[in-house]
Amino acid sequence: MNLIRKAGAALLALCTAVSCAACGERTANAIKVGDYDVRAGIYLYYATSAFGEAVETMRKDGANFDECKTSADYKKLMKNANIDGVTAEQWIQDKAAEHCATFVAIEKEFDSLGLTLTGEQLATADSSAASSMNNFGEYFEKTGIGEQSIKDIILNSYKQDALWDAYYGEEGSKAPDPQELYDYYVKNTIRAKYIEMPLKDGEGNLLKADGKKEIEEMANDYLKRLGKKKNDEKALMEEFDFLIEEHQNYVTSLSEAAITTTDENGNTITTPTTAKVTTDKDGNTGTTEAVTTAPAEDDDETAEGGEPAEGATTATTTTTTTETTTTGEGVDYAVDKEVTLKVSTTAEDAEKEDETTTEPTYTPCEKVYNWLVDSETDYLKPELIKDDECYYIVVKLDIRDRMVDSDLWGESRIENVRTTLYYDIFLEDLENIADGYQSVRNEAAFRRYKVLDLDYVEYQNAVMQSYYSMYGGSN
Repeated sequence: MNLIRKAGAALLALCTAVSCAACGERTANAIKVGDYDVRAGIYLYYATSAFGEAVETMRKDGANFDECKTSADYKKLMKNANIDGVTAEQWIQDKAAEHCATFVAIEKEFDSLGLTLTGEQLATADSSAASSMNNFGEYFEKTGIGEQSIKDIILNSYKQDALWDAYYGEEGSKAPDPQELYDYYVKNTIRAKYIEMPLKDGEGNLLKADGKKEIEEMANDYLKRLGKKKNDEKALMEEFDFLIEEHQNYVTSLSEAAITTTDENGNTITTPTTAKVTTDKDGNTGTTEAVTTAPAEDDDETAEGGEPAEGATTATTTTTTTETTTTGEGVDYAVDKEVTLKVSTTAEDAEKEDETTTEPTYTPCEKVYNWLVDSETDYLKPELIKDDECYYIVVKLDIRDRMVDSDLWGESRIENVRTTLYYDIFLEDLENIADGYQSVRNEAAFRRYKVLDLDYVEYQNAVMQSYYSMYGGSN
């Protein structure tokens, strides 16, 4: 009787093993795009990415994941959720399938153009895949993502870069007109220099009216000194640099110039004082005049400089980014104190990137920014602009003066502009190619690999651990 039981158990175990092997064979590939079978590991990798996309999409639609501490919490929240009219589960499956189709489109197009990868890229793909397995191996193995799938995805990204060059690179079949790239950068970049003159004392308190008057007198003195150089751009820029340093030194000195007294009750009062020092470029120093300041809450007067900046509207938003340069090959003077501001009308950008508009940020402030972007503003003509808590002496410079390959218009800059203008179009090209292939899902694989069961929290933890490891942090 015992022998029969043992034999039966052995037979059952054998049958189970054969059944699992057959199941594995049936689900080794998840989707067929054209004549290309996409391995389940690649599908599951993209499903992990799609899971994160689903979370972010739901967040934008108002879902709150703050209480989700485990992957089970995410699953519970997403199980009954809908995204774009379908269940979250189907949305993730569909998105992963789209990524797989694009993966195949890249593979096919790369081969059809006869492109090849370099030995260095192949070697890097090997090492990167091994590194990924080291950082994410526990998650990958549990999920069903093998090292070969990771390597193929890395190689696919190199192939995508090669296709970008083949289509939209400098010698590409769809290469944009260089003049178009040049004109775009000129139109969307402002070159400027400014002196920042805070209306605050060394303690950070807003100046009273008499203190602000002194700062304005100082600003007008700066303008007069700059006006003497108006017919010589190089001399004007050198004087501007000198004044920037002079005023920075002046601001730094404020915290060191304080008078300590006591009030009628014997309490200690620290009243900062400022000194108006006028020194020209040749080292000639003018008179020094003390300016007494007081905390803003004791001053009933409003700050000069007009109304506060309005908030953003839902229609348009303007953002700026700054880039400080250190050398100027296109001009014959130093440019380390210049800034270039990127003009971005984000109403268009938001629509392009499917994002909502946000409150704008300006450098250095909205009034200065608006003055700089105004087409009527003259180049090389310094202006005093008054904001609520700061005065600025600003000069607008011609960006075209520095548009040479050894300065602002080098290869990397041109490529950045090319990417800004055409990379989304390139991605649409790939999607259109992918749409041209018939995709057939392996329903057995889609049933087996339940995307809502992905251990999203473990994956996120692995990402953070990898980040800490890469940048020398600690968790």
